[in-house]
Amino acid sequence: MAILGPTFKDLTMKDQFMTCNIHFARFNGNFRRAQIWFDRTLVEKMQPFVPRKTGEYLRKINQENAGKWGTGKIVTTVPPQGKRLYPGINPNTGRPFHWTNPNTQPRWGTYTYERYKADFLKGIRHIIVKGEYPKNG
Repeated sequence: MAILGPTFKDLTMKDQFMTCNIHFARFNGNFRRAQIWFDRTLVEKMQPFVPRKTGEYLRKINQENAGKWGTGKIVTTVPPQGKRLYPGINPNTGRPFHWTNPNTQPRWGTYTYERYKADFLKGIRHIIVKGEYPKNG
């Protein structure tokens, strides 16, 4: 159905000696559920690493992501300050920023993905194979 995003058609491959049928229908939307879970979990786990003084910047990031669950197009930084903050280096001085949040990491989206990569892959596999969200996420 178009509302739920792309559908995965069954695939048949033939060559001279072999025919292979791959039936994606058995996954019943598990790919979409996995993408929604990944998007939400990435943004959730990213939050401690985002710079904040008042929380307004983090609120803007969450607001930008509100309608993007399941698209794979998650926003990790928002204008106008995001372009300056994301690399973690002050463009005027060339020195690292002094963060008010001690957990902040430069390139916090990439940092979060690398830090939790094994958890993300485990959760995605669980959803695709079993069709249900992981118990811890």
